[in-house]
Amino acid sequence: MRVSFGLILLMFLFSCSDQKQTEEIKSNVVIEKKLNDFINQHKKWVENNEANPETTDKFQREVIHWSNEPDFLQNMPLQVETVKDTVESGQPVKVAVFTGYSDSTRPLNSLLNYIQLTVNGIISDTQAKQLEKGQNYTVQGNLQRQGKRADVKYIQVADFRGYDLGKYTFVISSIKPIKAK
Repeated sequence: MRVSFGLILLMFLFSCSDQKQTEEIKSNVVIEKKLNDFINQHKKWVENNEANPETTDKFQREVIHWSNEPDFLQNMPLQVETVKDTVESGQPVKVAVFTGYSDSTRPLNSLLNYIQLTVNGIISDTQAKQLEKGQNYTVQGNLQRQGKRADVKYIQVADFRGYDLGKYTFVISSIKPIKAK
C-alpha cells in the first residue's frame, strides 16, 4: 500500500512539473509573449546552468528584431528612473530613462519580473511634467536608436534566472500611468 501511494504521489508531482514547463503565459504585454514563445521553442536553451551559445546568439538577434516592430513596447510596464536634459543628434532634448521592474502583485509565472529592459525615451516638456521618478507607466514610441546585440543576454546569478533585453532609444509618442492595484 505504501509503495502504491508513493508511486501515485511521484506520478502526480511529475505531471505537475511537466504542465508547468509547457504552460502558456496569458499576457497582453508583447515582449512577455515573445519571450515566452522563444523560451517554449528552445526548452534546452539552458542545461546544467549553462546557456547554449547558439541559442543565446539566436535570442540576441530575435530581441533586436522585436525592437524594430511598432508594438515592441506595447503594454510593457516601465518605471521612471530619471528625467534629464541632454543632447541627441546635436539637439537639446529631455530624456526619461525607463526600466523594467519587479512587482510582487504579478502572477507567479510572469516573466516580467525577470526582464531587464532600459528605454531612453526622448520626451517633450509637457510629457516630462507628467512623469514622477519611481512611478510606473506604459509608453509607446518610435525607435530612434537600435540597442546593441551584446547587451542582450541571459542572466543567471545563484538561483535567479533573467533576461536582459538591452537598451534602446525611442521618441515617445504616448505615456500612460499605471494605476496601483
